[in-house]
Parts: sequence; structure tokens; C-alpha cells
Amino acid sequence: MIKYLILLLLVCLMSLQSFAQAKVQQQDVATVEAIVKAGLQIISGPKGQERDMEKFKALFLPGAQMGGVFFKGDSSFVRITTVENFAERNGPAYAKMGFYENQISLKVEQFGNIATAFQTYETRFGKDGKVEDRGVNTYQLVYDKGRWWIASLLFTPENEAFPIPEKYLN
Repeated sequence: MIKYLILLLLVCLMSLQSFAQAKVQQQDVATVEAIVKAGLQIISGPKGQERDMEKFKALFLPGAQMGGVFFKGDSSFVRITTVENFAERNGPAYAKMGFYENQISLKVEQFGNIATAFQTYETRFGKDGKVEDRGVNTYQLVYDKGRWWIASLLFTPENEAFPIPEKYLN
């Protein structure tokens, strides 16, 4: 009986993996550059446009986490969440406000099937709106089953104490 339960669990897990792969096109996960670009394209769009947060979630490994390092006064604090919670909370908010996140620069380091991407970004409300914020996204990625996956994503906005260095703006 235990063997059958384990087999059933494995089949279910493989089905979930296939489901996640079905949500994204191969070209969106073929390279590190493509997957981070796809993430920004999914969350960006005009006011009133629903975001495809199922596709966004399919960019990430199951169990992946996202988080931000934020500043308040002279100190900072960290907020970590699941990709599912991020999508649930932010997808509707982005559609409501007309949110755009644009890449300024991307630096990628890769060894074998692992990579780190350091992406400088700017955010706007409206495609041609003024720049509201700038910061850095850091991705940990892994290549598995013929595609790239985001294993984790951390971001932080710049502030007066921590402006983005020139080397990350080119």
C-alpha cells in the first residue's frame, strides 16, 4: 500500500511540473536573459489589463520565494513571501494602477546549470509615466528539464543612502 501511495505522489508531482511548463513558452525560459525579461513583461501593463500571474508563477521552481529589502528611516527590513502570495496580492494591484517595470541593466554570472542575475530596474505608473522608483532585482536560477527556473528573487529599491552604482546602470 505504501508503494502505491508513493507512486501516486510521484505521479502528482510530475503532473504539477508538466502543468507549470505548459504555462510558459520555451522561448521565455530558454536563457537567463529571456526568463527575467518574461517576468517583467508579465507584471507590466496598462491600467485595467489583467496580469497573467499563473504564467508568472510558472517561471519559478515549486516552493520558490520572493522578497524585498526595504528602508525606513535609518534602518532596513526584509519581507519574504511565496511566489503564490506575491502573485495573489500584486497581480490585481498592478492591473489597478497601470504598473510598468523596465530593465535598465542586466549582469549574469553562470556556472554550469546555475546562474545569478543582477537586474537594475525602474518602475513607472503608465508606460510613459515618470520614473517612480529604481532598484535592483537579484535572481538565483537553475537550468533543469530543458529550461531555466527562478529559484529565488530578492529586490531592493535605491535610496539616498544606497544609490545605484554607475557600474549597474550600464
